Amino acid sequence: MTHHQHGDANSQHLLLDASPQALTLPSLLQTYRLRLFYGDLHNHTGYSDGLGRPEEALRQMRARGLHFAAITDHGEFFDRDTTIREARKWEASAQQVAALTGDEFLAIRGFEWSSPRQGHSNVWCSAGYTGYHDTGDESMQAFYEWLTKAPPVPGAEVLASFNHPGREVVCFDGCGFVPPLDERIVALECFNRGDDYGDAYFHALDRGWHVGAIGVSDHHGDDWGNPTFPRAGILASALTLSHLQAALMARSVFATRSPTLALLIIGGERLMGARLCLGLAESLRVDVWCHDPRASQGRARLELWSTGGQLIATHETRGLQHVGWSETIPPRDAREHWFAVRALYDGMVQAYSSPLWARWSTSH
Repeated sequence: MTHHQHGDANSQHLLLDASPQALTLPSLLQTYRLRLFYGDLHNHTGYSDGLGRPEEALRQMRARGLHFAAITDHGEFFDRDTTIREARKWEASAQQVAALTGDEFLAIRGFEWSSPRQGHSNVWCSAGYTGYHDTGDESMQAFYEWLTKAPPVPGAEVLASFNHPGREVVCFDGCGFVPPLDERIVALECFNRGDDYGDAYFHALDRGWHVGAIGVSDHHGDDWGNPTFPRAGILASALTLSHLQAALMARSVFATRSPTLALLIIGGERLMGARLCLGLAESLRVDVWCHDPRASQGRARLELWSTGGQLIATHETRGLQHVGWSETIPPRDAREHWFAVRALYDGMVQAYSSPLWARWSTSH
């Protein structure tokens, strides 16, 4: 096997000389100098409609083994009285995030734009914040314009997600694709608390969004980082803000309900999140690895889903320990097609991968 690295997670080419069944996911990550980090990108505190201070939430999540965590209190609350009475909550949150960030834990400040009509969206690493009271929510236009122009904190990018999509009535203007935001809106919550938003995930992909899959707790209590909450797994080379953001922008991320599950798909020698251009007669090989040390005895099923919400292949096995699977996709039409994996254990959905995107073209 050989490895070529070209600067960020999305440009890594993985050239495999063996079938996925001959490799294990942990050894694969080690070979390619990737590390798997788990975290929760959606949490609330008493700075909005939760409990406690951001530093309490971050300490607890760090103590419970998360590698990264974001505080995303509602933007509509920062200028209102809440259970925590501080005049400058936005600035205080930044100070607490900086104080809790270290070599083994990365804290992130964000906020949640929270429209009862359109839906909610997390924004991470912006210098300022907004709320639907300021932007309105008859359409997404004003918030999207704010998002395209929002300055970041130093050394970062402003990134955003679709939260619990479909819970509110309009759902981001029907999830209509907005090309200028393709590199800003990088993730969608497939798991939020106990809810599964997989159908909305597939719908967003069909509408043209290039979003990665994440799981979050959306926690409003004082039990942050509980291992029963969903989380995101991110494949990055180091635990720094720049590396983590690069991995999110590359969509090298997956959603999981299990605190120990790892999931990776590779297509055309590229990591999940890649956008591939193939020749008209060229097949696409999709390699899948899944590993969960806690899932050893039950019935497991890996599913490969594609454009139009079509289930195109399955792989059934016992347990999710060191599972490898490979499928070959014949050439398709000239549209861009997406391919994502869903993992089930004992009949319950446990994980979603970020997609691979592929387009068959004469220009290859």
